[in-house]
Amino acid sequence: MEMGKLFTGDTTKTVPQIALTDKEGSPKRVVLVIEGEIVGDNKGDEISQEHGKDLMLHSLKSLKTAKTVPDEIILIHDGVKLILPENECFPCWKDILDREIVVKACNETLFYLGKIPDDPRIICEDMADLLQSMLTADRIIRL
Repeated sequence: MEMGKLFTGDTTKTVPQIALTDKEGSPKRVVLVIEGEIVGDNKGDEISQEHGKDLMLHSLKSLKTAKTVPDEIILIHDGVKLILPENECFPCWKDILDREIVVKACNETLFYLGKIPDDPRIICEDMADLLQSMLTADRIIRL
């Protein structure tokens, strides 16, 4: 068995790893939290903002073929805009969801924007439930 992957009935089809392991081999649940549409701080200039958008796009695209993936991706605040059809990152989500990575979006933000996700595999949860997911994670990575 290849490290970090579980094999399904078909040996050619794999699903993403369930959890990362530390040096002792104990399982770890990793959550990626995305709070905005760009990577980094918006310094108020257009060049910085465009670069941050490019970094976000490349980060999400890399999850299509990444060897190690998070167990969950949680989208809060402006990060929720990444799953909307008008966002240039929108096509990335199909590949991420096809890898069976759990994607959760904040209900309150979706309500504020007046939007619902196009893909029914995206789980819409209240912020309180998203907080519980973060509090029970072994590791949180923030973009």
